[in-house]
Amino acid sequence: MASRPRSIKNRKLPPNLYPNGKYWRYRNPITGLMTSINRPLEDAIKLARAANAKLAPVMAGDGELLMILTGDRLPTMRNLVERFEAEWLKDRGYAARTLVEIQFKLERYRQDLGDQLVGQLDVLSIAEYLDGFSNNAYTKHRGLLIQIFAFAVAKGLAERNVAELTLIKKEAEKKRQRHTLAGLMTIVDADTTPIWLKRAIRLALASLQRRDDIVSWLKSSVDLENNTIKVSPGKTQGYDNPIHLQIKMGKALREVVSECLRSPVASPYLIHYRPKARKREQIAAKDHWTSVTPNYLSNEFSKARDAAHAYDHVPTTERPTFHEIRALGAWLYEQQNFPQEYIQALMGHADAKMTKHYQEGHTEKGIEYLEVGADLAF
Repeated sequence: MASRPRSIKNRKLPPNLYPNGKYWRYRNPITGLMTSINRPLEDAIKLARAANAKLAPVMAGDGELLMILTGDRLPTMRNLVERFEAEWLKDRGYAARTLVEIQFKLERYRQDLGDQLVGQLDVLSIAEYLDGFSNNAYTKHRGLLIQIFAFAVAKGLAERNVAELTLIKKEAEKKRQRHTLAGLMTIVDADTTPIWLKRAIRLALASLQRRDDIVSWLKSSVDLENNTIKVSPGKTQGYDNPIHLQIKMGKALREVVSECLRSPVASPYLIHYRPKARKREQIAAKDHWTSVTPNYLSNEFSKARDAAHAYDHVPTTERPTFHEIRALGAWLYEQQNFPQEYIQALMGHADAKMTKHYQEGHTEKGIEYLEVGADLAF
């Protein structure tokens, strides 16, 4: 990195030495990092000249010396991301899905910014990088980069958190209409809606479980003899006290669960389908060739919703998604006079009334299932 042009008043100073109030600071010509020199001018000049002499071979292109001089003191973004992931991320207790999303972003930073030295990434470069994302993605990437640079500052790898100084953008407001029971049943009853999707809708409505838990629900969790089904909401598994539910099935829930079990497609999952084509890369990306991914479920629901003309009167961007089924189910339970505690427990909300603390000790913790009911009629 070339030295900055000298102003008239600084031309008598050695390269890379600048005034800093009544003292001085030295700018590393490779990384751009500024180091304060709280010494008289004569001492500051000597130190700057010595530093320039030491870095001169590097500036001349001596790659071997660059490696010797840099090490952890002048890390690349790739080094920083790897340390962040190994030393900080692993102890945060994120849910598995959230962790996958973060690691995906980290891999992108390795590819996009990996070869740049941390000290070369200033506010302008990070701001320009973030501007390449839409508002919502911008906000998420900015938040993660702030954490990464906070880690860098704490480890002495950067002088300031440049990501924190970038512009805060307001996320685009999501406008979604709520489902109505009539609208949702229009989708369920439509000939254009696949059988597996009809089951997924009914399962979500009766059980109030989240999309990710619907598609990962195993057949082995069902006990028809005792009329129960177990689920461990994935979003809560990163909590200190993760939630595990044993649901007493009502008529509607038992009916759809039984249909899933009777499906002729051999699959470990309650919600499954037979792909029209088995592409190797798609199969490799899934736990089982019959499994439904969360995004596929959402996309197919949106297609089925529009094909059934259930919400043609609502603007396309405001039509309710699969996620809103959970809200409709909770409202219907309330309309059928189920207690609020009953609904909260079934939804798997972290609450003192529904979670149990595990005993601490040297033995492995066991799982205790909280018994709840799911007796919605529709």
